[in-house]
Amino acid sequence: MTRLPEDYSFKETQQNNYFKIQEEKQAFRILTSPIIGYEYFKEDKDWKAKPVRQRAPFNGTPADSLRNQAPKEFRAFVVYNHNEKKIQVMEITQRTLMKSIIDFSQSKDWGDPKQYDLEISRTGKGTDTRYSITPLPKSRFENDEAWGEAINEAEKVNLEALFEGGNPFDENPF
Repeated sequence: MTRLPEDYSFKETQQNNYFKIQEEKQAFRILTSPIIGYEYFKEDKDWKAKPVRQRAPFNGTPADSLRNQAPKEFRAFVVYNHNEKKIQVMEITQRTLMKSIIDFSQSKDWGDPKQYDLEISRTGKGTDTRYSITPLPKSRFENDEAWGEAINEAEKVNLEALFEGGNPFDENPF
């Protein structure tokens, strides 16, 4: 067995700061305006797939792209995940989800998605995966104590760090 440093401690739970779309319905509130860019994957020195993100517009397929795949457009924003009761970064590349959020934001009935909650779910696997997103009636979340805390925490998240390969939650992400 490998000898570990005396100050080593095993972290039993890893804090997940990124929203992962599950099969069960998840309610969330968008807290920030999105950043928009393109994402592709390349292999790092350990042969693992690593995301590379660039600002829009983007043309062509990078020479170092895994399996010569063209970059996908993405939107990333800070959200409050009601199921986990914390803020997270949500990145979406699914065109149906992007279009739905744009449609809600342009609707006279719904407007700015930062003013109401959304509910999202996923069904199927692989190429048969389908996503659904539904606006929820305007809630009283703004009156909740968690709202103020979520807004304060969202302001500390640096989404621009995603373009540099940094962690948006770090104080010095680069």
